[in-house]
Amino acid sequence: MAFNFDSCPERAGTDSTKWHKYANRDVIPCWIADMDFVSPPAVVEAIQRRAAHGVFGYPAQRDEVFESIVRYMRRRHGWEIRPEWITFMSSLVPGIHGAIRCASKSGETVVTTSPAYPPFLTAPTLSERNAIKCEMVLVNGYWTFDWAKLEEACAQSASRVLLLCNPYNPLARVFKRDELERLATLAKKYDLTVCSDEIHCDLILDPQARHTVFASLNEDTASRTVTLMAASKTYNIAGLTCGFAIISDAGLRTRFRRILQGLSLDQNMFGLAATKAAFDDGEEWRLACIDYLRGNLDLIEKELKEMPGVILHQRPQSSFLAWLDVRALGFEDPHAEFEKGGVGLSNGTDFGGPGYVRINFGCPRSRLQEILNRMKRVVAKAKK
Repeated sequence: MAFNFDSCPERAGTDSTKWHKYANRDVIPCWIADMDFVSPPAVVEAIQRRAAHGVFGYPAQRDEVFESIVRYMRRRHGWEIRPEWITFMSSLVPGIHGAIRCASKSGETVVTTSPAYPPFLTAPTLSERNAIKCEMVLVNGYWTFDWAKLEEACAQSASRVLLLCNPYNPLARVFKRDELERLATLAKKYDLTVCSDEIHCDLILDPQARHTVFASLNEDTASRTVTLMAASKTYNIAGLTCGFAIISDAGLRTRFRRILQGLSLDQNMFGLAATKAAFDDGEEWRLACIDYLRGNLDLIEKELKEMPGVILHQRPQSSFLAWLDVRALGFEDPHAEFEKGGVGLSNGTDFGGPGYVRINFGCPRSRLQEILNRMKRVVAKAKK
C-alpha cells in the first residue's frame, strides 16, 4: 500500500495544540512532538468502527488489547512480557510522576539528565523531591552521559530514582546496549529505581542503530524499572490519550498503581481501539513513515549547509525531532527571533538547553522546505 505523506489535511482550526498556538499569525508550527501526517488507515478505520456504535460509556480494558501489546513487544523488541505487567493511563507524564512517587519520599533525590523532555526537569520538584541534573556530553560525535558525574549523582545517599529517556528526547539518541548495561550497573550498585521513557522507540531512523528496551537487559534491571510506552508518537495518535507502563516486579507495580489510583487518568475507548489497530496492523505504515522522515532529515542536513551558525551536532537516530545549536547566532532569545521570522520551534530553554532550539520535521516535505527557507532568512539577518 502506498501512503501519501506529501499531502496532509489542514490542521488549523481543528483543536490542535500545535497549530492553535499560532492562530492568526504567519508562523509555521514545528514545536510540540506530534506529526502532521494522517494516522495509519487501520487506526482510522478502527476509530470509525467504534464511533459508528454510537454509545460512548466507560471503556473496559479488554484482554485483546493487552494481548496486542504483548505480541508487539515480542515482535518488535524481542521482549517477553505478561499482560498483568501492563498498567494503562492517559499519557506518559503521569507515569513519570507515579514512578517518582512510588519509589521515593518527599525530600529524597531524583537523578536526571539535561537537556531533557521538560517533565523530566519539573516532575521531581512538583513531587517535592530534590533533583540532580547531569549534563549530556558529546563524545566522538554522539550525545551520551557524563559517566563520572552521573555516578557521583547516583551515589548520593538520598538518591532513589533515575530518569531515563530511551531513545533520548530532545537529542534523538539511540543508546547502545553497552551504554544501557552501564546504566543498569549503576542502578543496581546504588539501588535505584529507573523510570525509562521509551515512547520514541519505534521510529528508529538510523539503519545502524537498534533500540534495546532497558528492562529487557536482565532480571535485576527489570525488577527495578518502570517502562513507559505508547503508540502515540510512532502512529501519531497522541490526542487519543492512551499510554501504558510495563512493570514486572509485583511490589513496584502495586505501589505505582496505588499512586495513580483515583486520579482519573484512565485512557479513552478510542485510544484503546487505536493502540490495538496500530500495533496489530500499522507496520507497513510505520516503515513508510520512517523512510519519509529519513528523506526529511536529509533535506535538513542539506539546507543547514546554508545556515552558518546553526549546528546539528549529531544526525538524529530516532523520531522526528532535531536538536539545533544556534548559540553562534548571538541571539538573546533565539526562539523569539525565529518566531519573528515565521517559524515556531521548541525553545531549548524549556529543555534546560538555552541557545538551542528543537525542530519537529514530521510534516510534508514542502512544508519543511518552507520552514527551512524562513530559518535561512532569519540566519542571514543575524549575520549582517
